[in-house]
Amino acid sequence: MIADRAWRTRCVVLGEGIAPKYVGGLTRGRTGLVVDQALAGQRDALLAGDLSGAPTLDLNAAPVTIETLRHVGRFIRHHGIQTVVGLGGGSVMDAVKLAALFTADPSLTIFVERHAKRSGLIVLPPVSYPNERPRTVLMPSTVGTGAEVSAVACLDTVVGRRLIASRHLSGDVAVLDAGNLATLPTHLLFEGLLEAFLRVAGTLIGSSSSIFDDDAHSLLARIVRLGNRLMREDVPELRLTAAHLSMETHTGWALVGRDPYGAKHWYVANELAHVTGVRKMTATASVIGPIWAEVANGSAAWGDGGRLLKLWSVVVEADPSLDPNPAKGISELMRRWGIAGMDIISQEALVKTTDAALRNWGGGLPMLRGLDAMQVQHVLSEASLDQQELARPSGRATSGKGKGVST
Repeated sequence: MIADRAWRTRCVVLGEGIAPKYVGGLTRGRTGLVVDQALAGQRDALLAGDLSGAPTLDLNAAPVTIETLRHVGRFIRHHGIQTVVGLGGGSVMDAVKLAALFTADPSLTIFVERHAKRSGLIVLPPVSYPNERPRTVLMPSTVGTGAEVSAVACLDTVVGRRLIASRHLSGDVAVLDAGNLATLPTHLLFEGLLEAFLRVAGTLIGSSSSIFDDDAHSLLARIVRLGNRLMREDVPELRLTAAHLSMETHTGWALVGRDPYGAKHWYVANELAHVTGVRKMTATASVIGPIWAEVANGSAAWGDGGRLLKLWSVVVEADPSLDPNPAKGISELMRRWGIAGMDIISQEALVKTTDAALRNWGGGLPMLRGLDAMQVQHVLSEASLDQQELARPSGRATSGKGKGVST
């Protein structure tokens, strides 16, 4: 996870079903549609509207690989597409963003394959001819990732899942249409809200104070209040608000001036998901409580305990029924929202996840700098209901109060 201000996307928020008659004004030249193959209804609506006659690629919303990018790239080149409209979840949008960029500069594929072994983060070099990249209009059918506006994308490689970063990955236009969110299962809607919440909370805990702390706290409170409303009333307008808040975690002020690598939970959850094959938010739900418990107990490498307590006090003010203990409270919030973690993390998965997390994000890298294998293993063991007896992690502050660390 990277928090940045590379945002340059034009954002459009529409009422239910308006996009098919509006999207044509956002495109230029030859336009093609790349859509999640499960969204036949939304695809047909677009093709019956402004995108009538546009070439279409139905894409399997599986994790994005180099072969996925080649597949989308061939579609773009074959039809001479100048604007790619991407409709789907985070994987589809990541595939569109990366394929559009790699089509403009094919050498980037070789660059990624060569650098994938070095780190979990791959920052792309400047693009030789950025104006040759097809224009991207991204229409999310999910909530949480904010892929439609972020300058990063996930790519599965032969050595693991990598986070690709480039200012050219931000979509040119992001279109939120309540109709595209209608088929999103309720449990994934709440997982998306949690993802957006933790993007802000995790970065806030892992950063020093900022003049924008109030903006971050306000956004967290709004997300929690919205989640509670959605539990009572799941209607299109509130789903659209959820998507807007998810996008705002990238485009608003909440993450301005933060440590871009502050959300430590993301890196561990990313590796746990890749090792075990579970969804990213299932892995996140497993580790966030134990990580927050470590932060509260003074393990400064995971984050600042004082900042955790402050942000959680704002959340409790928005929802006084939540436990004032952050680790217990976030677990309680997830239970209410129907979000469950993994019941068991096997010893093999624990070892592989620890090794991958430190190899890809730790050591001299800023993401998990200051954390050792014992600390990561402890969190993973605490995350499993079948807990393993491990020694207490090193690096715990004796004062019981977390202190921020510069990464």
